[in-house]
Order: sequence, then C-alpha cells, then structure tokens
Amino acid sequence: MNHAAAPSTLRGEQAKSQLIQAAIEQFGEHGMRATTRDIAALAGQNIAAIAYYFGSKEALYLASAHWIGDFFNQHFQQHVADAQALIAAHSQDKAAIRHVIHSACCLMAKLLTNDDTLHMSKFVSREQLAPTDAYYILHQHMIAPMHEYFSRLIAGYTGRDSDDTETILHVHGLVGGIVGFRLARETVLMRCGWSEFNDARTQLIEKVITQQVDFILQGLSMPRGDVNHEKS
Repeated sequence: MNHAAAPSTLRGEQAKSQLIQAAIEQFGEHGMRATTRDIAALAGQNIAAIAYYFGSKEALYLASAHWIGDFFNQHFQQHVADAQALIAAHSQDKAAIRHVIHSACCLMAKLLTNDDTLHMSKFVSREQLAPTDAYYILHQHMIAPMHEYFSRLIAGYTGRDSDDTETILHVHGLVGGIVGFRLARETVLMRCGWSEFNDARTQLIEKVITQQVDFILQGLSMPRGDVNHEKS
C-alpha cells in the first residue's frame, strides 16, 4: 500500500480550504475585483495554487458559493430533518411546528450576529444585489430550500397554501427581518446603545424574533375575510 499519497491529499484539501476561506473574505469585500494575488497571500499559498486546484478565479468564486451553501446546510441539518418529518405527518402538530420555526430562526439570528460569518454575509449580499452565476448556486443550494421549508411549516400551522404568493412574501418578510440584524447592524447597535453583539444581546434578539414568529403564526391563522374600507 502506498502511504505517501495520503499526506499529499491532506495537504491539498487543507490548501483548498485555506484558499476558499481567503476567497470568501476577499470576494466579500471586493467582489470580482479581488485579485488572485491577494487571495493567495491571505491564504498563505502560492498564487499558482488557485489555477492548480480551481482552474481560474471565476471557478474559485463559484466554489466559494458552494462552500457557503454547505456551511449553512450543515448547521440546519437537524432543522431540515425535523421539518421533513412534520411535513410528512398526516396530522399537523402545531406545537412542534412552532418549536422548529423558533429554533431555526434563533439559529439564523445567532449565525448572523456572529463575526465569524461576516464575510459570508457580504458575499451573499453582493449576489443578492448584483447576481451572477454564483447566486443560482446559493439559491438552489441554500436559499430556496430554506424558503420552501419555512413556507410549508407556516402553511401546516396556519392551514394556508405554502405556494400562495402571500405566504411566500410572509416568509420573505420573516427571513428578511432576521437578515436585517446583519445588514442593518450599525442601526441596531446605535439605536440600542450597544457597541457590539454579545451572548446576552443575541439572546434578546432571539426573544424578539420568536415573538414576531408568533405574531405571524397567530395572524395568519385567523380566518380570512373580505373587509371593505369605503369612504362614507
């Protein structure tokens, strides 16, 4: 058996990981204006390693999108499994549905108030505002599944249609509200008189988010009626 190949493979995987981490940081800050030289330097790798492992800067950019999608998917694995079980059930367990939604939203808030995910957020935000091929990777791999699971869980709780445009917009508003703690970070800090997010402040944010989830669930569970507001 040839044992010499194992260390080389391990070094290769480590080099690829270092390049992707550096790429996410550089692409998050500069978009495609980021240079391979700066990425390689930040990763502590030779510039030729980018071509060797990825083929081009563009391919590294797409690999970074895949990595971000995998990162979030790994964190939400248990929530997805719980959601799948609840959706497949013949009867809807509203308490369990509410718990899964609460738990997923709190995890999202925790990730988005963590400095370690800042560059990933910048990368995704750039793609939201000026989408490239990388956005479709993020959308198919991460964003659309999350949206769909939330839609189906909320539909299961409220009795609404998960594919209804209004339901989808409610989900978007819910997710967007959580993302806002990242994208409008400075507004939150200044309005609350905070210098940074810490565990206690993140827990308070999670409390507020779960309250908003309950408002949405309760509001959407109310019977729909046609209310005409006519001027007399």
